[in-house]
Amino acid sequence: MAFNFASKFRKTLIIPKIQNPSIYLQYYTTTNNINYPTKQEKKLTWNEYFALRRKRRLTERFVTVPTTIGGFGFSFAYVASREFDPTPILGQDPFVIYGIGTLVCGITGLLMGPVIGSSIWKLFHRKQVKLMEHCDREFYKHVQKNRADPSLHSLRNPAPDYYGEKVKSVADYRKWLRKQREIERKGTFHLGEEN
Repeated sequence: MAFNFASKFRKTLIIPKIQNPSIYLQYYTTTNNINYPTKQEKKLTWNEYFALRRKRRLTERFVTVPTTIGGFGFSFAYVASREFDPTPILGQDPFVIYGIGTLVCGITGLLMGPVIGSSIWKLFHRKQVKLMEHCDREFYKHVQKNRADPSLHSLRNPAPDYYGEKVKSVADYRKWLRKQREIERKGTFHLGEEN
């Protein structure tokens, strides 16, 4: 019981609070808000994780198409319904400014697509969200620990997939590891030749 209580509260701050003639101690506790999967919950295997990750990315990409078209469409409808005033805006022709505004709205739709797609994926996969977040953290810890040193990269020897974004399976992860080791080997080998 005491161990469970101690593990829930990470840090206790004691801040003296001065009131009239006496001093009162006020205790504040902070807890760890990261929800790790419990032992009763099912754990994802790495193959299941990569399959769910692929589905999440596909959802994000599919939603990007309508949000981009919607951004262009709504901004074009707004611009088409307005009367063009021939006076320059910021020293430019109004047609150019409206065109730039339409382009900016389309790019905003393009950037909002993955955010909305991720939200839709989380809505339909509520049971796996916590497990996926835990696996994402673990995967990126592995990537950060095993990737090649950035100072070894050059134009002749570029970094292949620095964040592990192209990894779609365990076999791809092994290939990624081999490439990182090759970069380390080539970078340290060529390091002595440049002097």
